[in-house]
Amino acid sequence: MILPPLIERLQRQSEFLGQAPERALDLSIQAESCVYTWMQLAMHWRACGDERSALQAWFQAGLRLPAQWDAYALSTVGLPDAEALRATSAELAQGRAQWLKDSLQALRNQHGSAALFRIDRALAGYLGQARVFSSHPTQQPKVLYIPGLSTGGFVDAKRIELARDLAAAYAAIREEFEYALREHDPHEPFMGELPQDKARDYVSGGALASWDAIFFDRHGVRYAKTHARYPHTSGVLDAADRCRIARQSPETCFSILQPHTRIEPHHGVTNARLVVHLPLQVPPGCYLELVGVGRHYWQEGEVFAFDDTFLHAAENPSDDVRGILLTDAWHPELSAVEREAFAALITTLTDLESPPCGGLGFTSKA
Repeated sequence: MILPPLIERLQRQSEFLGQAPERALDLSIQAESCVYTWMQLAMHWRACGDERSALQAWFQAGLRLPAQWDAYALSTVGLPDAEALRATSAELAQGRAQWLKDSLQALRNQHGSAALFRIDRALAGYLGQARVFSSHPTQQPKVLYIPGLSTGGFVDAKRIELARDLAAAYAAIREEFEYALREHDPHEPFMGELPQDKARDYVSGGALASWDAIFFDRHGVRYAKTHARYPHTSGVLDAADRCRIARQSPETCFSILQPHTRIEPHHGVTNARLVVHLPLQVPPGCYLELVGVGRHYWQEGEVFAFDDTFLHAAENPSDDVRGILLTDAWHPELSAVEREAFAALITTLTDLESPPCGGLGFTSKA
């Protein structure tokens, strides 16, 4: 159904409009969240000079754009023809690109362009303004690839301070993990609640196959109850130098791979951060594979790190649970300025991809 123009709908909600226009818009979104609504909102906020909200709404519209537009659909959102739609789309795409570039300007002014060269190149690749890609055929970041960071997929964990901290605390962390299993502490699917057909794209195996997690942090949000329940693990994590980005990272959990479960091949989102594993309970035969690179068989207590932008999979072929502590670490070759710039860029990108009135999801580890 094609919705009436935005202004008409808001006029019918005059009781809200007189006191809080944003409340009327919010109700409109909740009631009629579809491409026409989002496009109308984008045009409305753009006309009001609210570029941020316009870009947010336009992104939401882009997620739902139909393959074909008829004349009535275009007129509904205030565009006379397909050419006007293309022109508006181009203008908003340019505005989005500039908004992302501007998020780095303060750091560029402070530290100079050379300090941000790799982050600027990563952004240019993301925007399609430059060819920025890995020479390795199976390394394909979903979002941002930062050129010049060395990795063959597997990473020497001794280079990562976080990994060294976890290795030193292995005995106490393992004790808390064993307690979690013994007490049957609640856990949840690592990938969230997905339809069964979609879940099979990520996890396969026997009838009881499952990839579960007890989260300490997810998408940058701290799970206070988990931290309180496992205080030693929490203390090590809180003191560690982890990758921290609002609404994105860290992602930390006891990762539980049930017997006869395979995590299907997938890519991570960016090579700016690495995935660190502290194996806690590993039956024989459990491994992580970087497709085209090789397999790593976890050994209890031996901390392990890898770049998950390489196509990777994992498997527990045994009759017992495989358990690891999983978390994020910055790539050790990123400078402090590059870390700050990358975090600012991802925060801005997350904001622009959130509904106005949240994001990317760094969730992609085995």
